[in-house]
Amino acid sequence: MRHAVLASVLVISCVAAAGNAETPTYEEHVLPLLREYCVQCHRADKTSAGLDMTSLAALEKGGDSGPAIKPGVPENSPLYRAMAHIGSESPMPPDAPKIPEGKLRLVAAWIEGGLRLRSGDPGRAKKPLVDIAIDASATVGEPTTPISVMASLPAAVASKSGRDLPVMALAVNPWAAVLAVGGHGEAMLHDIASGRRIGTIPFPEGELRVLRFSRSGQVLLMAGGRPTGSGKAVLVDLATAKPIATLGDDFDVVLAADLSPDQSLVALAGPEKLVRVYRVADGSLVYTLKKHTDFVTAVQFSPDGTRLASGDRASGLFICDAMTGANLKLLDGVVDGVTDLDWRRDGKAIAVASGDGSVLVYEPSAGIIASKWKAHDGGATAVAFAKDGRLVSGGHDAAARIWSADGKKAAEFTALLGTAFRVGFAPDGLTAFAGDWSGSVRQYNAADGTEIRRFRRLD
Repeated sequence: MRHAVLASVLVISCVAAAGNAETPTYEEHVLPLLREYCVQCHRADKTSAGLDMTSLAALEKGGDSGPAIKPGVPENSPLYRAMAHIGSESPMPPDAPKIPEGKLRLVAAWIEGGLRLRSGDPGRAKKPLVDIAIDASATVGEPTTPISVMASLPAAVASKSGRDLPVMALAVNPWAAVLAVGGHGEAMLHDIASGRRIGTIPFPEGELRVLRFSRSGQVLLMAGGRPTGSGKAVLVDLATAKPIATLGDDFDVVLAADLSPDQSLVALAGPEKLVRVYRVADGSLVYTLKKHTDFVTAVQFSPDGTRLASGDRASGLFICDAMTGANLKLLDGVVDGVTDLDWRRDGKAIAVASGDGSVLVYEPSAGIIASKWKAHDGGATAVAFAKDGRLVSGGHDAAARIWSADGKKAAEFTALLGTAFRVGFAPDGLTAFAGDWSGSVRQYNAADGTEIRRFRRLD
C-alpha cells in the first residue's frame, strides 16, 4: 500500500510539473489513483453496484446505474461526483475521508480532456453534451398593450443609520424601462430611460429581500418579512401602486420568491428549508416541498409555468411540477451552495450561481450541466439571463460580468463598492445592472462595460 501511495503521489507531481502541456491519461494517471482508492470494491471479480474500474471500457459501460464517466464537465460523471462528495452519489471511498483535492483535480482534468486512454490518444471528440441553442422566437408573457406604471410615487424615507443597506433585492421589468430596488421596508422605482426616480412602494411587512416583476410586466412581487418572526409576499399593481394580494404566513423571513407566469401561484422559501406554494386567488397553501436540507436561497417558475426550480445553501438543486410539487428531480453538480438561479426565457436552460465562484448552465430536461466556468473569485452571488441567451453574473470580487452561454466573457463591470449582490438586464439587452454593498445600483453598457449612470435611493 505504501508503494502504491508513493507511486500515485509521484504521478500527480509529474503531471503538475508538466503544467497543462498534456492532459492526464487513464493508464498513466487515473488508474494508479483508482487502484489506491477504488478497485478493492470495483474490479472484474468483485464488483460493487455492478461497476468495474480496472479498464476505461468498463468505466464507460458503467454499472447498475449506467455509465460512470462522461467526457466534458466533470460534475456530469457519477464517478467524479462520488469522489468529490457532490450531490446524491454515495461517497467514495465509503466510510473514509474525501480523496485529496489535488487528486480530484487530476480526475477532473482527465474528464475535461476527453478521457484519454494513454499518451498519443486524442480522446473523445469535444462536442456539446446537449443542444441548448436559444429559440429567438420564444416570447413567453409578452404583453399586447403597453405596461402602465404610476408616473409619480412618494419619496424614499431616510434610514435611521443614515446610509443605505446593501442591495438585496433588485428587479428589471421585462417589457418596460422600469427598475425596482429594495430599501428599508420599501421598493424604489426608477425610470431606466431617463434615470428619473419614480418613487417608493412601501413594504410594511419588514425587510424587503425579494423583488420580481410578473412575466406580463404589470405586477410587482415584493417579499421578505422579519427574521425568525414572519415571512410575507405582496403583489402590487404598477398602474395604481396598490396591493392586489398578501400571501404567506411563514415563520421566518422570505429569502426567495416567485410569481407563476399565469399569476395564479406564488412560491415562497427561506430559512425554514421549505418551499411553500400559495394560490393567489384565495391565499391557500397548495403544497410544500420538504426536500431541502438548508436555507432555500433561490426559487423560480419556468417560463411556461410547468416546472419550479429551487436551490439551497447545501448545494441542493431541485425541479418539480409547478402545479403539484410532484416528480421532484435533483440536479447534481453544485459544489458550494446555490446563491441564485434563473431560467432562460425559452425554458431550455437554467443558470445557477454557486458559492465556489462558478456559474453553471443546466439543460433541465436531461438534468445535466451543459457548461460551467469560474466567474468570480470568492463566490458568485447572482446570475440573470438576457432575452438573447447571454448572462450577467455578480460576485464577492466587487465585479459583474457578461458571458456567452458557454462561458466566454464579453464585458466586465468594475468600480462596484463591495459585493455585487443582484444583477439584471434591461429589456432590450443593451444595458445591464448591478447592485452592490453600498446600496447603489449601477447601469452599464453591456457591450463594453462602461458605466452609464448610478441609481440611489437618496442623494
